[in-house]
Amino acid sequence: MEWATINWFVIILYFAGMLSIGIYFSKRNKSTDDYFKAGGRVPTWVAGCSVYATALSSISFIAIPASIYANGAIMGLAPLGIIIMVVWAALVFVPFFRKVNVTTAYEYLDKRFDPKLCYVASLSFIIFHIIRIAVVLYLPTLALQQVLPSVDPMILVGSVALMCVIYTSIGGIEAVVWSDAIQTIILLVGAIIIGVIGYSASPDGLFAAFDRLAADNKTIPDSAYSFSLVGTTLVGVILGGVINSIYSYVGSQDIVQRYSITKTTKEAQNSLFLNVPLLFSSMVIFIGMGTGLYVFFIFGASLPANINGNAILPYFVINYIPAGLSGLIIAAIFAAAQSTVSSSLNAISTCVTSDLVSKAKPDMNDVIKLKVAKGVSWVIGFLSTGLALHFLNSGQGDMFLYFQAITGLFGGPIAGLFLAGIFIQRINAKAAWFGFVFSALVAIYIGDPAGLLTTYIPGYAKPQIFEFMISLVVILACIIPAYLSSFIFVSSDEESAKVEGLTYATSHSSY
Repeated sequence: MEWATINWFVIILYFAGMLSIGIYFSKRNKSTDDYFKAGGRVPTWVAGCSVYATALSSISFIAIPASIYANGAIMGLAPLGIIIMVVWAALVFVPFFRKVNVTTAYEYLDKRFDPKLCYVASLSFIIFHIIRIAVVLYLPTLALQQVLPSVDPMILVGSVALMCVIYTSIGGIEAVVWSDAIQTIILLVGAIIIGVIGYSASPDGLFAAFDRLAADNKTIPDSAYSFSLVGTTLVGVILGGVINSIYSYVGSQDIVQRYSITKTTKEAQNSLFLNVPLLFSSMVIFIGMGTGLYVFFIFGASLPANINGNAILPYFVINYIPAGLSGLIIAAIFAAAQSTVSSSLNAISTCVTSDLVSKAKPDMNDVIKLKVAKGVSWVIGFLSTGLALHFLNSGQGDMFLYFQAITGLFGGPIAGLFLAGIFIQRINAKAAWFGFVFSALVAIYIGDPAGLLTTYIPGYAKPQIFEFMISLVVILACIIPAYLSSFIFVSSDEESAKVEGLTYATSHSSY
């Protein structure tokens, strides 16, 4: 099927809409409070959609259906674990962070422990999200490049990134969350279209399609109901969903920032509760996408040998979705990328301005801070885009696995710090540092980032740990040593430093 002109029209219309949102909300940014917190003006449903869209990247939109296509529906059940984490975050962490009243999540570490931990955590977040933006831009472009070989991938990356930078830098968090809400709708509509067209290829209806999926072991096998923390079991997948999302909802600025953009704590909690039906619906829809693709290429058409993995969904969209609708779904892939990129850009801008620049120059007035924040979005946007282009030129085909290793390396120790600080009152700054350093070393040992340990340490063998358990090991490697070392660093007659109102036990009663 030819790539019709109307598809380009739909994509251009989408980009124009995103740009218009940035221009509209730019008029409201009179202070850094407006730019970082939207002055508390964001409606509950918009904040909820923004949290959902931020967590769902273009990697997920393409990779989850591809994984379900290859391995069966069980690979799409991780949102059940994320739902548990979302409810926990709504009940515990939303009121806690609003009570602490911080602009960035890492200011909490400053108040609870010391400024250096704030700097380290904020820098870790910034570095991680620069890489994340690059990967989010790179991987879908790599997939689209295989099915749109006539389109220069540099143009794809540059267009998506430039639009993100413009509406994020001029519109602030309010433009980001409203564009996220629109992008959520586009994502879900696009996903539904794929699932419906995929299943429509079954000549004998849905039941015949389900029978074929079961026969080919593409549903949920009986072995999935066994109790095991390893392998692709229901318990393992759900537990993995909880563990792997702890950092996002407890220590990652791009999501924690959403806890403060509504008028009240109740509204912020409701915005997370809105994610429960969104996550459940998306789980059903994404399983429908993945299994629908399998049904289509079993009954409706043959899949070329050179199309596999993450290229399956773009190939299906471009060749078998009617003109106009296929443009909408490609726009949905761009929307998934932009929702993640724009959130990361604004969160990085917040961290640089509040955690680094403001502390280095405490006498800086708010007008200058606002200019710095907008400038940071441009600098980080261009830097991440350059990194994505480097990945394209160098053919980094294993970047998704590399990204997973980076996530554990940067996220696990930070998540452990937050959990230790919030729930264990006796831990002081020295104990926190001990736990953090120990956890970072464990993360490096387990993850072997970029193969450095394999290259430079004779006899090193990467530990074989089930991937869902890696985050748990790294988080516990921070909490347990921090707690045990507190018996050394905190004398019996010494109060743990700075805990009043900064731990769950000393503040939750006043929510």
